[in-house]
Amino acid sequence: MNKEKYIEYAKKTFQGKALELVLNNIELFYEKKEIKKNKYHVGEEVKLKKGTYMHGIPGLLDNFDWIVENGFISNDFTEENIHNKIRHSIGMWVIQEDCLLQEYIKDYSGFTITYTIGRGPGSKEVSKMIPYHKFDEETEKINDDENIWMYWGDQTKEIRFMPSLVSNKRQIAFILNMESDYAKEMIKKDIWNIELVEEELKDFLDYRYYENFLKERLNRTAQTTDRESAIMFGLPSSLIEGVLVGRKLEQDKDALKHIKKKLRDCYICNIDGKIIIE
Repeated sequence: MNKEKYIEYAKKTFQGKALELVLNNIELFYEKKEIKKNKYHVGEEVKLKKGTYMHGIPGLLDNFDWIVENGFISNDFTEENIHNKIRHSIGMWVIQEDCLLQEYIKDYSGFTITYTIGRGPGSKEVSKMIPYHKFDEETEKINDDENIWMYWGDQTKEIRFMPSLVSNKRQIAFILNMESDYAKEMIKKDIWNIELVEEELKDFLDYRYYENFLKERLNRTAQTTDRESAIMFGLPSSLIEGVLVGRKLEQDKDALKHIKKKLRDCYICNIDGKIIIE
């Protein structure tokens, strides 16, 4: 599908301000921009700046090739009968603070804990991410706190979608450099952006999720989560700075060669957060 087909789909699907926003991002998507990217040497630790985007994919090189060639495009634009809660957009994980990649991976390879402070109508729920191998330490603190009545834990969403220390289901994730003015202009069309008017969001949300979403975007927590963006239509592959690979793919020399051949100006790193191919 080419640009004209995406525009045609947008005009059939949206109207008013929502159509204007989508068409604007489609136009930006197809602009040719030179993107400055961070460079590393083999063995160095990858540093993630606040605002960096990451996106994991299922499968291996077939999905990888499609994204490199076409960009990150919402599957509502490319496939039929898609039933996503957040629609017509591409989901991204957003780095909240400057950190090392290895620290970020340890955080999301853990779990999300939610606990109640107090009991009854006046109680308050608190959610936060607990890093990999920190479960016992955290629950010991909670059990000693008389103000915490109950708690429960959930798998972080990142484990389902990104290479992690606890699961091999995902083997590839892209690291996107979002420092340019070009990138910053595109991500203004983020479904989670609280500056967007409610009426502009209806076409981007399943009707069963609409009311809950309006509440969640104003009161985001580690459980909902507070680390996601959903960019209308998509983002170009020119923003890719590096590729994160899981343990299985790290051992596949042919796959690594293929990745590097497709993205010659990008680095490849592992889930230890270190460069394996510069």
